[in-house]
Amino acid sequence: MMEILKYPFLRNGLIGAILAGLGSSLLSNFIVLKKMEFIGEGAAHVAFGAIAFALFFNLNMNVISLIVAIVFAVAIHILGKKEKVQENSVIGMLLTLSMAVGIILLSFKKGYVPEIDSFLFGDVLMINNEDLKFLFIFDLIIIFYIIFFNKELKYYAYNQKLSQIFGVPVDFINLSFLIITSITIVISAKIIGIILITSLLITPGVIGKLFAKSINQMILISLIIGFVSSVLGFIASYYFDIPSGPTIVVTLFVLFIISYIIKRVYLLKNKESV
Repeated sequence: MMEILKYPFLRNGLIGAILAGLGSSLLSNFIVLKKMEFIGEGAAHVAFGAIAFALFFNLNMNVISLIVAIVFAVAIHILGKKEKVQENSVIGMLLTLSMAVGIILLSFKKGYVPEIDSFLFGDVLMINNEDLKFLFIFDLIIIFYIIFFNKELKYYAYNQKLSQIFGVPVDFINLSFLIITSITIVISAKIIGIILITSLLITPGVIGKLFAKSINQMILISLIIGFVSSVLGFIASYYFDIPSGPTIVVTLFVLFIISYIIKRVYLLKNKESV
């Protein structure tokens, strides 16, 4: 472990993995409860189009990705409000459109584009101090957002129509949650990879739901899972000399399998005692 901390780029990678894991884990609870797992896949693929656009026009990737993430979230919110257009349908259309535009733009780039592979599968070597500051600030935004709108998010996650009866500003909560989720995916893509980021947005919440009796417990459990999987996955990737993003995803799934077995054994023992 101490060997990793000696090298600045590895230290940045580990901190980045932890920050990405914590931010995604916080949001995963509401994504799982609201059954909107497809949002992760959609935003991740839209990020590909944003990165391709930035590379083609030699623009700042972080800024362009941020703008595209917000546009994506707003488009889902506006089009999803239409009675005849389902939210998942909008995500599916924007997902394929962004991928298509990205591939077309990259086809005009001469030679090999190494940045694309790094964003697709994650690369800790790409993490710099600017990325860490951005991740840290955005994690704080997520924490304050969940604390400040805790009650509203709970109603929103369980029943969006019922939440309107209780005076929850559904439109604002829906739009703000979509924007925050989309931005989180975009800024975490460097570490986990566009293709694999969905795992961080789903698995911690699923594990938390197995054991939690309340949303607050679910949030706490998912945070622990996000932290542990990021650290263990990163350390394993270093010692086995394998990519960090996929290793973190595999670690997450192993933790899910262990958690599921523990839950099943606990339920079986309870049945026997009854």
